[in-house]
Amino acid sequence: MQLRENALMVSDLLLESATLMLIGMVSVFTFLLLLVLLMTVMSGLLRRFAPVQGPDNSRKSETASNGVSPAVVAAISAAVHQYRQQHK
Repeated sequence: MQLRENALMVSDLLLESATLMLIGMVSVFTFLLLLVLLMTVMSGLLRRFAPVQGPDNSRKSETASNGVSPAVVAAISAAVHQYRQQHK
């Protein structure tokens, strides 16, 4: 008699734990699904109402037209020359 009661108690506990696990998995899946849907909607709204602006080309052209200053070229050349003299 005692064995049968223990078996029923164990089966009830297993059924309760399986139900709890199923509820937990469904709630996590639902949360993640809502998160993905909301992120997709927000991304679409941002693309529609706040489009990405391209890089500022005026600043890049100024740097390219000026080139590297002669002082920087001289400093790099001196450093390379000194390195080569020390590591012969």
